Amino acid sequence: MNGFIAVHCGAGYHSDSLKKEYQKTCYVACRKAVEALREGGNAVDAVEKAIIELENSSLTNAGYGSNLSWEGSVECDASIMNGQTLHFGACGAVSNVWNPITLAKHLCIRQCESLSLGRIPPCILTGQGAKTWAERLGLNIVDNRKMISARAFRNYKHCKRKLKKYSLQNDIKFSPLDTVGAICVDSNGVVASGASSGGVSLKHEGRVGQAASFGSGVWAMMSRDGVQPSVAACTSGCGEHLIRTQLAKNTAESLLESSPAVGLDKCLKEKFLESPFLWDIPERLGGSLALIFNPQVGEGELLWGHTTKTMCIGYMSTETTKPKCVISYLPPKVETGRKAVVSGIPFRVSLQPYPVLQWEVKTETNVNGSH
Repeated sequence: MNGFIAVHCGAGYHSDSLKKEYQKTCYVACRKAVEALREGGNAVDAVEKAIIELENSSLTNAGYGSNLSWEGSVECDASIMNGQTLHFGACGAVSNVWNPITLAKHLCIRQCESLSLGRIPPCILTGQGAKTWAERLGLNIVDNRKMISARAFRNYKHCKRKLKKYSLQNDIKFSPLDTVGAICVDSNGVVASGASSGGVSLKHEGRVGQAASFGSGVWAMMSRDGVQPSVAACTSGCGEHLIRTQLAKNTAESLLESSPAVGLDKCLKEKFLESPFLWDIPERLGGSLALIFNPQVGEGELLWGHTTKTMCIGYMSTETTKPKCVISYLPPKVETGRKAVVSGIPFRVSLQPYPVLQWEVKTETNVNGSH
């Protein structure tokens, strides 16, 4: 199957000394996603494969290497949205699951299941319930300590020392680098979006961020008639800001309202920087990665925008030999959290005959035994 994949490893600040490592991480994620497409996988499969690679990297704040909670544990959020079915699956504040994105994918897929007694399959699971569900699926469950990277532990100790030195009322800033994500369109014209995050450093245990919140971390919507464009978006930044503004949904919808670049710029300005829901936030930190695709001609645009210092992007088509990776920067004299920068590139996907949507109903499996 043909397709196009784009990934990001966070909107925040990417150290110049680690620039090549961040780009390599995006490079590998894109390659894995394209391999999945070439082997017959769909957009949802490709998004999962890309994010698995991002979760496995110690550089990113997702899966292994996630930020630690106040108590020093790893609790992850992840979600996937299928733009064809419009189904959404997410897990929040889950520990011990090596790849939370795979758990989110299973929750998304099982939205089509029919359960006995009129029960409804869960689309979001958190904490111990999410871990138990992952165990029933046979996913990779590990000791929580194995998910703590040396880098994350150093950052945890550093932040703890800061809090001992200063009161909570002081302006203590931790890295806003919050989420990794991926978006994809395949040769059936199906779009998908995914996100994964370890959350903010020293968060309260049980905190759930935008990576597991509907409309905030991911959004994907496929054309229902093959005429209108399909859109997908994923976000990064300060989770609480993104939840209040539902930035992923607003980003995707903005691409349909005007020319894509103008739409994204307007969205970041009016729906985020000038949002009434962020009236009490002086520095508004966020970023969006999005695509719009015209299934009639097989052409689309990839766009990214952010109010943070940097955002690391990678993208690749099944029809190219290698990914391209860039780190986007705010202009030198622009203050973070107060203005946005937007950029993008065109792409093409060779389409198969446009699919007729089929709503498959599956029978119950024991993984949903209790709910």
